[in-house]
Amino acid sequence: MSIIYKYDYVFKDNNNSEENIIFCHGFNSSPNSFKIFENYWTKSNYYALQFPGNNHTEIKEADDATVECYSDLLINFIEDNKLKNIILIGHSMGGGTISLAYQKKPELFKKLIYLAPTNKSSQNVTEAFLRDYFPKNFDEFIGFFKSLYYDVSKFTSNESWMRLVKNTFDPYDFNNSTITKLGQYLISNEFHDKLELALKSVNIPALLILGEDDGVVDRDLCLEYFKENVKNVKALWMPKTGHMMFEEDWDNFIKIVEEFLNS
Repeated sequence: MSIIYKYDYVFKDNNNSEENIIFCHGFNSSPNSFKIFENYWTKSNYYALQFPGNNHTEIKEADDATVECYSDLLINFIEDNKLKNIILIGHSMGGGTISLAYQKKPELFKKLIYLAPTNKSSQNVTEAFLRDYFPKNFDEFIGFFKSLYYDVSKFTSNESWMRLVKNTFDPYDFNNSTITKLGQYLISNEFHDKLELALKSVNIPALLILGEDDGVVDRDLCLEYFKENVKNVKALWMPKTGHMMFEEDWDNFIKIVEEFLNS
């Protein structure tokens, strides 16, 4: 099978094209951020897409670094590769990508899974996002990790890890013009208003999973917001986890996801 996509992607062929899971990554991230699921999953074919402007990915042709563009790339990927019975998983910014894609072509999709998604209810943590996601020195980079994980000590107590990241940290990775522009766009009222309309249009089974303490998602407000705006969403949070809840408590995470997929 020759896959059509102009950016990097992950494809795990599980010999079941009757159902397809596609993962959409978060801000300045990559398809590899969900490697733990990729390694585990065997029940249907699995894809994860790289979106331009993130993780130093060059922006090609007429594309740009916006969630609107990412949702179009996602739809084109599905249609170009003639995929069917699509289940979308969106982490953080990826939650916006899957919402806008659903709004544009709802007939393509079977279920939606939101993992700590960007949304209007998190506007009260905008200051934390602007502080933590654009580190300019190593100490600020550790602050970024504290925004991602409930317990960052597993990293900071590892001397070899600390030494490695201190030697390889480059502020340009987090502060180049494309990423700073995308970051400003993600907190804009214009984007959040578009996203709210997309969420209100969702009319298929949807699952929301949050961490207990997330630096850029207000847990309680997000739960309330999704219940108000997404029809029949199943919404919950996982104790002792943060923005990367699937890494911090994999066993409970995959149990929740599989129960939803099997329902």
